[in-house]
Amino acid sequence: MAAVATALYMRLSREDKRTQESESIGNQRLLLRQYAEKHGLVVHYEYTDDGISGTTQNRKGLQGLFQAIEAGLVQVVLIKDLSRLSRNYLHTGTLIEEWFPQHGVRLISVDDNIDTGNISPSNDMFAFRAVLDDWYARDISRKVRAAIAAKQCAGFCTCASLPFGYDRYGQEVRVDHAKANIIRQIYDSYESGNSCCRIASLLRVQLTKSANTYYLLWNDATIRRILMNPAYIGRLQLHKTKKFSYKSCRKISLPESEYITYPVPPIITISQFLKVQDLLFRNGHRRNHKHWLCGLVFCAACGAPMHISGDEMQGRIICSTRKRFQSCTVPSLQCSVLLDEIKSVFKQDGIPFIKVNYRNLIKEIRISSDTILIRMKYKPGKSNNSPD
Repeated sequence: MAAVATALYMRLSREDKRTQESESIGNQRLLLRQYAEKHGLVVHYEYTDDGISGTTQNRKGLQGLFQAIEAGLVQVVLIKDLSRLSRNYLHTGTLIEEWFPQHGVRLISVDDNIDTGNISPSNDMFAFRAVLDDWYARDISRKVRAAIAAKQCAGFCTCASLPFGYDRYGQEVRVDHAKANIIRQIYDSYESGNSCCRIASLLRVQLTKSANTYYLLWNDATIRRILMNPAYIGRLQLHKTKKFSYKSCRKISLPESEYITYPVPPIITISQFLKVQDLLFRNGHRRNHKHWLCGLVFCAACGAPMHISGDEMQGRIICSTRKRFQSCTVPSLQCSVLLDEIKSVFKQDGIPFIKVNYRNLIKEIRISSDTILIRMKYKPGKSNNSPD
């Protein structure tokens, strides 16, 4: 009789490394191999995720296990406990109750005494264990956030990476003078009338000739971020974003009233910084609000989002790939041309010009060298209140 193909899955998070030596990948592997040998299971595959939270499914080892199962290569999965598989109780429940049975896979959680291949009262307890694992992740996340907030309020710099121009020496933030000279050059150049793209291009040429690796960083977006960063007048802003949820990597921006300012040595003067902010605003590089079409307009040639700068009528729309790397052939377009085209399309369907309504009804806009394609969320001829 052919041996049943068995896979081991092991996971270790950063929190496990700090608190429990018994959870190490090596100890998990030893435990699972001893169990497999004792119960006559032949281990064909091993999958590991080291230093990754169980709240996310985006794990290389876990996805590799799923692919092997879908290919019909694995019939039994061995894990140390359910928290190794996931700390999201909804995900755990879906896997045990639906996904594994649909693929004919037997799951064995050694420490939890759960074996989906056998009828056992302990199998019925998996839902409670999954909820406790989820709660543990939530509690750890809450404690980590509280600790970071306390350090920020106590005057510690908690930045994972400092702005270009600064280096960390223990708990002290100091100016890197070589990089600081580049920052001053950027501000002086923009104040002299050079655009962000022009400055980035000049820096790439200048720093390439000097065999400096910094040139790899420069594009117009990098220049703009530097010109808008108050850290360069000594005001490093912390606590600007937070995670949407401990189960999600998505971050949301916080209002400026919640920012925490950490003092650092200034690189430029306040007067120059304020003058540059005024120039950025007048040149359309800094607005209090994003353009209402932002996120809807894409390049038909390369698929990249298109950047909108300037005011409503005189501003321009340009492919972000072309703007940064000059590698796209689609030319820029005046905002007024696109707006007239949008109004014309909606006018045919009897929809008056209201920005909020237009944005809600537009699915996406694709711009090429000679055409503007506007895709709607409704089908022409249908009621305008019945989106697809």
